[in-house]
Amino acid sequence: MRHSYAVSLCALLAMLPSAGHAQTSSPPLSPSPSPSPLDTDASYQTMLALIDEMVENKLVSRERADTLIATAKAKAGRALAANAPAAPSTPTPIPAAPVRVSTPVQVAKQERDAGAKIAPVPVGNEQVTRTGGVALPADLAVDWSRGAPVFSSRDGKFTFKMRGRLLADVSSTGGSDFDRRNITVSTLRQFRVGAIGTIGDHLFYQFETDFRRNATEVVQAFVGYREKFGKTDADVRFGNLITDRGIDIGTASTANPFITTNINTTALATQGGKVFLMGAVGRAGGKNWHASFGVHGDAIDSDFTRSDNRMFLGRAHWNPVLTKRGLIHIGGWAYSENIPDTTLPTTFAQGMAGALNNSVRVESAALTGADGSKAFGLELGGTLGPFYAFSEYGQRTVHGGPTSTFRSGKIKALSVNGGFWITGETPTYSARSGTYVAPNVLNSVLDGGWGALEAVVRYEDLDSSSLPLGGTGTAGTIGLNWSLTNNFRFMADYTHFRTDNRTGSFVGRDSGDTFAARAEVAF
Repeated sequence: MRHSYAVSLCALLAMLPSAGHAQTSSPPLSPSPSPSPLDTDASYQTMLALIDEMVENKLVSRERADTLIATAKAKAGRALAANAPAAPSTPTPIPAAPVRVSTPVQVAKQERDAGAKIAPVPVGNEQVTRTGGVALPADLAVDWSRGAPVFSSRDGKFTFKMRGRLLADVSSTGGSDFDRRNITVSTLRQFRVGAIGTIGDHLFYQFETDFRRNATEVVQAFVGYREKFGKTDADVRFGNLITDRGIDIGTASTANPFITTNINTTALATQGGKVFLMGAVGRAGGKNWHASFGVHGDAIDSDFTRSDNRMFLGRAHWNPVLTKRGLIHIGGWAYSENIPDTTLPTTFAQGMAGALNNSVRVESAALTGADGSKAFGLELGGTLGPFYAFSEYGQRTVHGGPTSTFRSGKIKALSVNGGFWITGETPTYSARSGTYVAPNVLNSVLDGGWGALEAVVRYEDLDSSSLPLGGTGTAGTIGLNWSLTNNFRFMADYTHFRTDNRTGSFVGRDSGDTFAARAEVAF
């Protein structure tokens, strides 16, 4: 393999003159009676230096190298003669190449000829200019300020950014009267990769895939078109989209103050409990408000034997107060869902001690024959300096169809949370979407600081007692987050839970404690 590499380099030397570019062919290896343009060619001298290093490192024999160099030089001489202008005298023949004495040459120390002209090298439809030995597209800009490279054309018409996150979780539960609930588990909660980009002034796209719990799931994957009307930004999106159904559900895991999203996110989800659904959504917003409306089907699957569920969903939020010091958030959402007759029955099950312990849940009997549901949610909160507090309340009413075993049942969920940035950061909230965003660390460890500390607290209450054999539960959580940078964070949560189930493996009242920790990186 190494021998063939040296042969390829020498063969390249022999090929260049035949293309009619005699000015970049091999120079004489030793002084000749007549000066040649090859004597000052930097590219050829660099090639010879590389071959000398290969000989020195025993990658190719000296004899073999000399033979190839001599052949290349002879061909270069013929090319020079063919391209030289006519002269009255016979051109001085190029002498045969002498045997070179092995002399190591340090290529890194060679100085580039200041007068050398290097033409652009065409690559596809672009021109690539070699600068300092590195080939860069002439119209490419790269920005590393956001944790991952953002590639863009210099005219701004095209952008592309890789996205990713890695969440490593551990959870330990104790104190339950049921031994099977007292377990310690760990997992990669999320290993997500994807990309976002823009095409022109109006088109954009995003696609992401999760690798978690030894399974693969397509999450955000859509294309969109956006337009600006005065001070209002508007867009429409088509694909697999997150359902805009509250503050927590619209917040990325790496921006949420808690290891697990609140119970409203999944307890009030449509049949099947998925938060990413196929659909089309229109959005509009300004600096202190937003509104969205969409129609959704099922999540991405391979079941083409029945019709999808159908859901119409709308959400809006408004910030009547929005200053640098603080803000007030008011919001709400609602949806109407149709469930086809062929949909398989499901049971209601909501975790109350994080996402890793599936034994600590509030459950119900099977919801057989449900033909639809309606739900709504209310949001209220605000920030003041380094403090923040938000609450979400919602209800989902499931309706039974002609063949159902129940007429209707409600699920009620309440979540109230608050936090305080010990190190003085501003609460991470987006007034354009009404959700949390990633922190802005004032003293990053990358700048010699200690990062940012955030203390958080949350109370949750769930009531599904009006469902067939539905249960109830509560959970209180306190936590501490240490953000080393805007992209790297350690988290620790302690949760005390209570459940009261009328069905399932853990019937009756029970309580316990769960400690969870996470290390995460996102870009």
